Amino acid sequence: REEVRVRDVEAIDVHTHLLPPTHGNLLLWGIDELLTYHYLVAEMFMVMPCVSEEDSVSVGDAAPSPDDFYGWPKPRQAELVFEELFVKRTPLSEACRGVVTTLSRLGRGEQLRAAVRLPSRPRLTALRDWFAAQDASDHLERVFRLSKLKYAVMTNIPFAPEEAEHWTASPQPPLTPRLKTALRVDPMLVGDWRGICSVLRRASPPHPLSMEGCVAYLKEWVRRIRPIYLMASTPAGFTYTPTAAGPAAVRKQPPAGGGSAAEEGRGGQEGSGG
Repeated sequence: REEVRVRDVEAIDVHTHLLPPTHGNLLLWGIDELLTYHYLVAEMFMVMPCVSEEDSVSVGDAAPSPDDFYGWPKPRQAELVFEELFVKRTPLSEACRGVVTTLSRLGRGEQLRAAVRLPSRPRLTALRDWFAAQDASDHLERVFRLSKLKYAVMTNIPFAPEEAEHWTASPQPPLTPRLKTALRVDPMLVGDWRGICSVLRRASPPHPLSMEGCVAYLKEWVRRIRPIYLMASTPAGFTYTPTAAGPAAVRKQPPAGGGSAAEEGRGGQEGSGG
């Protein structure tokens, strides 16, 4: 009885990289995206034999280099991951079992088994066709319902132009209650002043190329997307030392990366602080 109650409780996922269906290709879903999740790609490289350029003997099943692999189209990447982790080996890892569980809950268990039995690539055509026939909004709702997920918090980056353009569209389509916003400000902490200036210039209206301009831009985004929290992944070795003089003194300091805001904002910039 208690087990039934726990199973019926809705969960909340406080950190995801999901985006709304209205964001087009930025919403990653489908069999190819499932199989190229970075845990699965890392596992594939762990189990495949590696051959260095110095080896004198060729190994037919050697892994491609990471650069070669990520240069492939996503369906080709997915086919290799599937072959190595689901066909040649039993999918026992947590990441592999997640794919099996997902497809089973979506009613695609028999298609998965049929794909494993195919003698050669491509094996994922039928699963691709099924996902392609689904409406993205309906599929998102189905996944949340099946997984007993009340809502998930997105990772929204106002300094990413490919995402920002969707939030500035007018009229703004309604956001599904299944997704909540959160503001990510990594570029400000890693010292990517060149990238920040590029975004401030493209804003409508443009913002001053200064720390004050950054603050105004972020406030504008807070009003626009109403995030439930702010987040940042800090670079290695990052430290923060508060000043006794307070915010006024901080505003006078140059942005991360060296040089004053005015100098960095002018043309002919020479790289950004890393």
